[in-house]
Amino acid sequence: MRCRVWILLLAAVAEVTMASEFPPHVAAGQPLTAAERSGYLSTSRYDEVIAFIHDLQTIDAGIRVENFGTTAEGRSLPLVICGRRGVVDPGTARATKLPVVFIMANIHAGEVEGKEAALMLLRDLVTTHRKVRDSMTLIVAPIYNADGNEPISTSHRTTQNGPLNGVGQRENAAHLDLNRDFMKLESPEARGLVGNILQRWDPLVTIDLHTTNGSYHGYALTYSPPLNPDTPAEIIDFERDTLLPSIQKQMEQDYRQKTYYYGNFVDQLEPEKGWYTFDSRPRFGNNYIGLRNRFAILSEAYSYIDFQSRIRVTYQFLHSILESVDKNSRKMARIAAAADERLRRGKVRSLGVRFEIRPWKEKVEILWERSVEAPAGEGAPDPETGHGMIKRSGEIVPTRMTDYGVFSAVEKSALPYAYLIDGRASAAVATLLRHGIVVERLRIPTTVKVESFIIGEVRESEKSFQGHLEKTLSGKWKSRTEEIEPGTYLVRMDQSLGRVAFYLLDPRSDDGLFNWNYFDALLEAGEAAPVRRVRSLTPLVGIIVERAVSEP
Repeated sequence: MRCRVWILLLAAVAEVTMASEFPPHVAAGQPLTAAERSGYLSTSRYDEVIAFIHDLQTIDAGIRVENFGTTAEGRSLPLVICGRRGVVDPGTARATKLPVVFIMANIHAGEVEGKEAALMLLRDLVTTHRKVRDSMTLIVAPIYNADGNEPISTSHRTTQNGPLNGVGQRENAAHLDLNRDFMKLESPEARGLVGNILQRWDPLVTIDLHTTNGSYHGYALTYSPPLNPDTPAEIIDFERDTLLPSIQKQMEQDYRQKTYYYGNFVDQLEPEKGWYTFDSRPRFGNNYIGLRNRFAILSEAYSYIDFQSRIRVTYQFLHSILESVDKNSRKMARIAAAADERLRRGKVRSLGVRFEIRPWKEKVEILWERSVEAPAGEGAPDPETGHGMIKRSGEIVPTRMTDYGVFSAVEKSALPYAYLIDGRASAAVATLLRHGIVVERLRIPTTVKVESFIIGEVRESEKSFQGHLEKTLSGKWKSRTEEIEPGTYLVRMDQSLGRVAFYLLDPRSDDGLFNWNYFDALLEAGEAAPVRRVRSLTPLVGIIVERAVSEP
């Protein structure tokens, strides 16, 4: 027994050593990424990613590949499946009772470190780190924005430190930012990801790999949990109190890498004004995942270190995450299941619709790169604000400041038993179905006591974003009894995606379907919005409905 313990310990030490080594040792016959082959001067093109995955399958026939979508330019989006022997689809993965961990990279195709690190990790999973697959199923989308990856140019992300031969573009071929498309689901990539990965595989943890383009600081990588306060508090608390601190500790102990929560200085020259995180809206992937009652980690490699170093720290971060998830997966699964169950039992009474940033920690030490105002003709604009001229010093100074890292709701709305949607709102209903939300339809006239949102004002954004002039509604809810027409859609909130459904359907939501113009043709000041709510189960008992199973 003692001999076996020592063997296991030595094996564990060997795996840590292999993860610490960079570039990782690659045996003869194993594939190299384009970054490795080029001496970190180039990043992988789409065909090179596909060839790399094929080479992995020749090493290990147990590696499976699904196509989770097709891009506007016709490229198939690969999802690589690495698990125990016999894991080939979501059903066989669930049968193992092990967590599913989803890694997505290259959502912004100018931020290519995640793509290269994910491919290296996949190689580890078939060679040096096969044991990881005994404790979890990993599904990896290494080149999510495949179309944006291909127009590689040195004119993209010019403030980023390499690779010398250029990178792809931020948006997809239709010029949509895929990390702003998680609610409206306009792109084929986002529809495929939500439908065929998040809905079909239901990963417990999603890791989203990016690269910064902001402030000058002293961290090789920053990260974020879900930021929207409508995420179950237990998920956010576990990430901030347990999961992310353990990963941060391992990154420093095993790899000597400084990491911290994602943010930017509001003023590079006066860092004491504070460190600010980004945005709480679920159009961003990590926030959207939180509304689905699951764990998410956003990773941001520091764009001002060299390309190889960015790949290295992302690769090490992935290994650290997997080790921490392995230790905590049972508790994490219980937290996620409990969040689903609270919705099914109607235990969630209200959720936020409008939010503001607030301090998370007062006077925390943040690693600031000392910067000074540059003389005329020197330096560069503030990387966060774009104003002024700044000269970097290269000196890292721990500086005490407030970490504005969390959000709180400034306006809440009741979570009803159900929403009723005007039968003419077919595009909105199609989007609900793409999210995996259960939608029903009334078959006969039904008299119901409802709450209608009487529109006071409809304000439109001054500038177009992603082809939309976003809408903000003001008004009040009023109770009345109405006869509901056949064909009206019904969305009950006692489903696991109730938080997503609420965020999409509440008229005051800052990132819902009203905001994204799905109801524009049905909006009129002084009239009721085309979404009503039913506050209790009683009016809906005995009504005749049919399940909406396809897009109207």
